Amino acid sequence: MKLKVLVMVVLLLGFGLVAEELVVPEVVVTVATPAAEESAVLKNVSEPVGETAAPAVKDGYALLNSLLTLFENLPVAKKGTEGENKQMNPGILEVDNRLSQLSKDAKNALETGLIDKIFYNRYRRMLMIFKMVITPVIKNELMENPFMEAFTEFVWNVTYEHWNWDDKDSIAKMAAAMEEEFVQMQFYMDTRQAREEFKKKIGKRILPPPPPPASAKKKPEVK
Repeated sequence: MKLKVLVMVVLLLGFGLVAEELVVPEVVVTVATPAAEESAVLKNVSEPVGETAAPAVKDGYALLNSLLTLFENLPVAKKGTEGENKQMNPGILEVDNRLSQLSKDAKNALETGLIDKIFYNRYRRMLMIFKMVITPVIKNELMENPFMEAFTEFVWNVTYEHWNWDDKDSIAKMAAAMEEEFVQMQFYMDTRQAREEFKKKIGKRILPPPPPPASAKKKPEVK
């Protein structure tokens, strides 16, 4: 089945990067709570027993790096009974759990202002594509059309290539689109400051002029 092969392609390619060599330095930010700030000021006061640290929130770079290791260190399926063999592969289950956690991490990053809505929604779309890729779908099944429509739309929106299940290069096109989207999101993070400065530079000159006020319009002559 092509989708199973696609999983292997993404796993083997790994976006062309070695897992130990992350593209960007991963940054983890700790959300400061009022209690945490108070304890920082009172350095000589010992922490109460049982008090836990504030949860770490991943920024955009850390979220992207997590995609590079999505298929790493997965548990291997063990041989079992016929009933056990029908269950989902433990490696796929682990990837599914990681995707769910990354979805929560992205939401936390958005809420704390570490990423904007544009990055957040593009990242969630990537997670959705990964989720669909690891979900077994057989041709002519009930869920085939929604999956194929999502894949077709994703590839077209990213690389402007027409994607079709039966194409010989469908796997290559999907892998290329996923890689391109990753690169675009990486540079989106890298150019945040430059983009904001450029927006201020051009101002509103790119927008069409506003319509004249109602009072400036010529009134019809009364005959």
